[in-house]
Amino acid sequence: MNGAKMSDPTQNPSKTPANPVARFFDLLGILGFLLAVPACLIVLGYTEQGMALERALGPFASPGALLLACAVLELAAGLFGSGSQALPILAGLVAGLTLFGGAFDLPYLGFLRASVGRLPGFSQPGPPLAAGLAALLMGSALGAIRRGRSGHKSLFVLIASFGLFVGLAAANPFPETDRGALSVESALRSIAAELGREQRSPEVEAAVRKVVEDGKSTEAEKDRRIEELTDRLRRSEEDLAALKQAAEAGKALSKELEESKKALSELKDRLNKEEPLLPGRDYARAVQPRDPAVRDYAVRLAAGSPGAFDEPQGSRLPTDAGLGQAYRIHGALSSSWKYVSDPAVSWSDYASPARRTLAVGLAGDCDDFAVIVASSLQAVGGRTRIVHGFSQRSGHAWAELWLGNGERGRAMLARAAKAAGRVGWTPAHSTDSKGGVWLVLDWKFGELSMRASRVEVAWTGD
Repeated sequence: MNGAKMSDPTQNPSKTPANPVARFFDLLGILGFLLAVPACLIVLGYTEQGMALERALGPFASPGALLLACAVLELAAGLFGSGSQALPILAGLVAGLTLFGGAFDLPYLGFLRASVGRLPGFSQPGPPLAAGLAALLMGSALGAIRRGRSGHKSLFVLIASFGLFVGLAAANPFPETDRGALSVESALRSIAAELGREQRSPEVEAAVRKVVEDGKSTEAEKDRRIEELTDRLRRSEEDLAALKQAAEAGKALSKELEESKKALSELKDRLNKEEPLLPGRDYARAVQPRDPAVRDYAVRLAAGSPGAFDEPQGSRLPTDAGLGQAYRIHGALSSSWKYVSDPAVSWSDYASPARRTLAVGLAGDCDDFAVIVASSLQAVGGRTRIVHGFSQRSGHAWAELWLGNGERGRAMLARAAKAAGRVGWTPAHSTDSKGGVWLVLDWKFGELSMRASRVEVAWTGD
């Protein structure tokens, strides 16, 4: 060989011109990245722009279908393109498809969705999409560079792409996104339904040929049998259309259910952050008469009986208008209440703050009801307390409204009965050690729902 040395491709930076076939697959790889643009627009919050192609061209151009096409084209470009080192390209494909399969319901990768789809990073499609596209891009770029060991490049692609995913998942820079708009399986079902419009039953076509080629039948018989087959075909098409309509309705229902679950989850997260459940008997924090939402709610209910709640104002001694307000507030709360037990065996293990109870739509158990009643009445000027009663088998909690001391308090009982439209009736009440008279505000105004063997005052307002 005249002492000439053979060139080492890992040391020679010059590139060998790619053949036309390789260049064609390189172009397919570039096209693949362009097909991912609608999905990228959606995860960035531009849903209307991301769905524009689907509205114009139908399900074949849906973001999910284009995302699948992107993965297929990148696979073809990696296998048949002009890349000089296969391992980095394959590493990018493996990382990208793993991330896509965990978030976008790719066909034949459902096991990934089931395995990793519940991890925090996959709760939104933005991080896996961005990291997956980055993995494909890094693999293609490093595979085209001759220098460096392919094994090191492959390891870098894997570490960098999954590191990027973890960072994006932790930072969560993407807005909330409807995952249904990016579902590859939903896109394929829509495409199948669209193709089904033009399909014909092979059995019907074979039956038509058999009728036409039957030399023993008369023309009238052939016409009758073909008419029957045509009617069968028409019914089949109607059934197919009905199935498609049902599938679309199911898709819309799934979207609505997903949105409802998302709204409930957001409400729960916000409530847990702003108004967490409190330990049982922590009524000093649970009763919130000064909270603007509680105050506004109580004022709206009391507006039907206008006037000062007490006389003189600040004394907490109810007027007739104040008793009317108490009756209206209690009646509105009790008529709208939905009973739901605490998440524990003991009814007194948890106390829901008044603002939280309003936010969840007036639902909870007896101590939650007592808290919102006490909060609402104190918000308009009343003085309240919460009482616990116990029998051999159960415990109960209810609110009470202070009517005054001695004879004044006892006289107010008759006026409370009048406010409730029950003249001559004596409402249930209790008396404290100072002679104060307290009106019972249990599930029913002035009526106690249990016969308690032991009663204790759990909290008294100012």
